[in-house]
Amino acid sequence: MKKKLILIITLLLCLMYGCEGYRCADGIIRDSATNQPIDSVMCEAARGMGVEFSDSDGNYSICNRFGGCVPNCPDIEVTFSKVGYKTTTATNPKSGSVIYMEKD
Repeated sequence: MKKKLILIITLLLCLMYGCEGYRCADGIIRDSATNQPIDSVMCEAARGMGVEFSDSDGNYSICNRFGGCVPNCPDIEVTFSKVGYKTTTATNPKSGSVIYMEKD
């Protein structure tokens, strides 16, 4: 009985306050007209812990914290921006996916 009570209390606390973890996104950023990789694109997660930039091959990787141990954990929403390009936002980009950016 005591073990069940501890389990129930733990689950309730988890549901109320959330169990923290990470959700990540990675891939490559390319110019939509030329298909060339774009370097130095600022990548920022909406609920993120900072900003990352794409490398010289257009590769990016970013993670953000999320809470909750219920099935509907928050999405990762990543905004990509660079001077000369339109800002693009992707929700839950699949690992290794290509993000295409258009010039202004």
